[in-house]
Amino acid sequence: MSHWFNYQASLKILIFGLLIGSALPALFALAVRLGAAGAGVSGAGEAVEHKKPALTAISWLIYGLVLTAVFIGVVYIARDFIGLHTGWYILGAKPG
Repeated sequence: MSHWFNYQASLKILIFGLLIGSALPALFALAVRLGAAGAGVSGAGEAVEHKKPALTAISWLIYGLVLTAVFIGVVYIARDFIGLHTGWYILGAKPG
């Protein structure tokens, strides 16, 4: 263990970044595919099937999940700025 570089923290950041960096785009792609299937679009892009509202609803739920994760990530990054300017110290921000 080096005094100037924390290998364990760097490994945790790398693994978490890879998981989130690949999971959110994969979920978004899944939602796009489910939305197309719910609208009745076939693989060739022709509307030949009947609509499936359940798949459309699931795709919107996944969109909401992805949007919520992105929003929480942005707010987490800006938590000190938000606390300084609004007085709302959220997500572990320290008054300062």
